[in-house]
Amino acid sequence: METPKKTETAKDFPYLKKLEEKIENGKRPDAPENKIKRYYQRGTSQIAKKMGEESVEMVIASEQGSDANFLEEAADVFFYYLMALHARGFKLRDVLKILKKRLKKK
Repeated sequence: METPKKTETAKDFPYLKKLEEKIENGKRPDAPENKIKRYYQRGTSQIAKKMGEESVEMVIASEQGSDANFLEEAADVFFYYLMALHARGFKLRDVLKILKKRLKKK
């Protein structure tokens, strides 16, 4: 399976672009006060800690019967994962490029 092209991603997942923009904008000093800005103000270690906590919750949910709970926890992990990427100056597409390269090697 090949990674979707940029136009397909934008067309099929427009909320992803909006989410990344919201996360990126949260780094600005003049950003409105919200959860994203507060985590950036606390620093990357706090973002990583939150991503870790959510990851543990997802692992626990994966062993339980509720698919809805598992997906909610997966969404939380993904959100903080995106925040961690942006905190380091990267975007999701940077990771997708690496995955695409890895897939081509096999």
